[in-house]
Amino acid sequence: MKLGLMLRDPEEEHDCFSDNTHNSHYYNVVGMMAIYGGSYKRSNGREVKGPSLSALVAATAPALDAEMKQKLAASFEAMTALKKRAETVEHYDQMLAEGNAEGNATIQKGVDALTDQTKTLERIVAALKLEKVKFEGSDSLDAPEKAKKK
Repeated sequence: MKLGLMLRDPEEEHDCFSDNTHNSHYYNVVGMMAIYGGSYKRSNGREVKGPSLSALVAATAPALDAEMKQKLAASFEAMTALKKRAETVEHYDQMLAEGNAEGNATIQKGVDALTDQTKTLERIVAALKLEKVKFEGSDSLDAPEKAKKK
């Protein structure tokens, strides 16, 4: 998401051939919520439930569990807005366009929500005394000055 926004390059969208990037991002967050909450609603409406990461975190760090739920809700809200815009206003690749302040802001809100959520996940890993997670970066995102516009 972030690289496409930085470069204003429609080919940097996740699903550039199918114009389905908005659904990919939206359903990635739906999946995160299902994993964290231990429940998933199937397409037929049946709910599947099981052990949740939320329960594990709540037993050790209840405040972090509440924070993570809030961060997931914020990510879901941002991706819902992105999905809605892509389905009613303009395609995701058009949102990336230079000069499209509203489209850019919609994508940026999703980037910001996911970045904020990741910071909470890092704190959860520490609270659970798990081995530190190493988040892999990228040359262009870690050093944006090296990213070139096409």
